[in-house]
Amino acid sequence: MSAVAVRAMFRSHPEKPPHSEVMSRCIDACFNCVETCTACADACLSERDVSDLVGCIRLNLDCAAVCSATGSIMSRSNKAGHRQLLEAQLANCVAFCRACADVCDAHGDRHRHCAVCAEACLACADACSAMLAAMRMPA
Repeated sequence: MSAVAVRAMFRSHPEKPPHSEVMSRCIDACFNCVETCTACADACLSERDVSDLVGCIRLNLDCAAVCSATGSIMSRSNKAGHRQLLEAQLANCVAFCRACADVCDAHGDRHRHCAVCAEACLACADACSAMLAAMRMPA
């Protein structure tokens, strides 16, 4: 779902969720990271030195899984009673994204797809951090 569609959905939601712009950016960044990490893992599997990239591939796939779960959870805007769980999920996503970005960045000079992945992971970490900050502020 694109950020435009998510924003339209939140505008039409009967409960008018708070922080819908920040939430939309977070959801979009999560799903962009899913696609980018999955594509990076596939590209790594096509490299000649694939044995040197096994750790990167595993972290790409784990990061994609965490981002997918985070994006799905964030898409359901009614979070009554689950604030601590949501904060934990967002913090977990930030940690995975930063770890994946670090690993990919280390290969970025040799493998352009890893550099692209590192950028997407950092963008997702930033968007999830912004969502965490917004949750701690009044709507």
